[in-house]
Amino acid sequence: MWICQDLEPVVDALNELIPLEGSVTNPVKNRKLEQFRVAQNVVHDIFNNGLGNMGKSLKCLKVNKHDLCLPYFMPSANYYYQGDWAQIADKISPEFRNKVLLAAEEQGIKVEFVEAKEAA
Repeated sequence: MWICQDLEPVVDALNELIPLEGSVTNPVKNRKLEQFRVAQNVVHDIFNNGLGNMGKSLKCLKVNKHDLCLPYFMPSANYYYQGDWAQIADKISPEFRNKVLLAAEEQGIKVEFVEAKEAA
């Protein structure tokens, strides 16, 4: 997981409740779990594809695309910007953390924090 590593056990427990494809079972009853699912897909897209696939879904994290220092390429200048992944993580972590905690509460999952792993 790229962000909120201290919540990894909670995220793992929530992921066990999410199908491999599509919405969660009964998204009306499990509204917070569905919101977590969507947010997690956006976070995955950000860190794997530079938000190449799910830009419209970014609103679930309460940020705009121009708020994130995403990588980009300017062919005319032969310039590539690698992005600022720390800035992106700082920007999206608070709302993602909130989605994790609300979904855990809704699903009756005990929140346990673990020591965050250092990046290799």
